Amino acid sequence: MLLAIDSGNTNVVFGLYEGKRKISQWRLKNEPQRPADEYIAFLSQWLSLSGYSLETIQDVIISSVVPEALFHLKHMVDRYFKSQPFVIGEPSINLNLTIKIDQPESLGADRLVDIYGAYRRYGGPLIIIDFGTATTFELIDKDGSYLGGAIAPGVNLSLIALYEAAAKLPLVSFGHIDHVIGTTTVEAMQAGVYWGYVGMVDGLVSKTIVEYNKSHGPSEIKIVATGGLSSLSARDLSFIYEVNEDLTLDSLAEIYVEVCKKSGHPN
Repeated sequence: MLLAIDSGNTNVVFGLYEGKRKISQWRLKNEPQRPADEYIAFLSQWLSLSGYSLETIQDVIISSVVPEALFHLKHMVDRYFKSQPFVIGEPSINLNLTIKIDQPESLGADRLVDIYGAYRRYGGPLIIIDFGTATTFELIDKDGSYLGGAIAPGVNLSLIALYEAAAKLPLVSFGHIDHVIGTTTVEAMQAGVYWGYVGMVDGLVSKTIVEYNKSHGPSEIKIVATGGLSSLSARDLSFIYEVNEDLTLDSLAEIYVEVCKKSGHPN
């Protein structure tokens, strides 16, 4: 079986796959200094609860945007699985993506994985919105070429910034609220962040569509939302075509089956 690991800025998500079929998945707060021993302890418990063991794992594929966490995850695989993982962004994995931006090497591993998986599922032209620590917007044309996108602060970063920068504002959680006019400070903050966030996403998607159609001609552009907060926000967004919270993790399994197994192990 395959262990797929998506190491983001906030969480590390582990997925157990048989081929492209997900068996189970687990989430752990990403603490970059967490050593390999802690990862394997958590993983052993989770596998056991699901009826599996470490011996079940035959290969590991990793996407990480946190270099320090990647170091410890690779060490875990080397020490406990006696092998080397497939790592998105390293030469052993060629995704054959056409990246039409000024600095292709700057594109994060998670975004590469999303681009690969989303185009194969939905075709193009396509906009991928990833609701994570940052909110990213990726634009793919009808031929699967990546044209660029936008990066905005994630909603939780906005809430933390309000709390830390304003002496009298509390730290509130993000959640759906059906009105804009709050009658308490907390309600006003929740309304401002939620509906401000919805407006920002709708505005960026709308402008992306206009810019693409101006340069490529009128097109029906699909919109896919992914990431932990995608389901919560999608109900009030104007353009959402489909919500796929696990796009990154599932796409890692697809990359393993379609690319890694054919190209051979990095060992």
